[in-house]
Amino acid sequence: MKRFRFYLDKEACGYDYRPVVWPIRYPYWCSGENADSFILIAYAESEDEIRSLWPEVEDFDFVEDVKEITFSSRFPKPEWYCPCHKEGGVE
Repeated sequence: MKRFRFYLDKEACGYDYRPVVWPIRYPYWCSGENADSFILIAYAESEDEIRSLWPEVEDFDFVEDVKEITFSSRFPKPEWYCPCHKEGGVE
């Protein structure tokens, strides 16, 4: 599993940073924005998985291999996310 930080073109995504496919397996967050882009943090298995969920990806800021999903006060567990499912995802 990997943790990604990437930019999503606001105009191209219709000013809506939610993934185009639902449900998804792993959590994501909008961590900020600038004039042209949303800045998203998301867990996924691959860059291809990210691109299938957010086709308007402009640029990857970082990609980090991780063993598990971690939550914090800045990146809390989303209400919809249930790690009890074999593949994660929606309750």
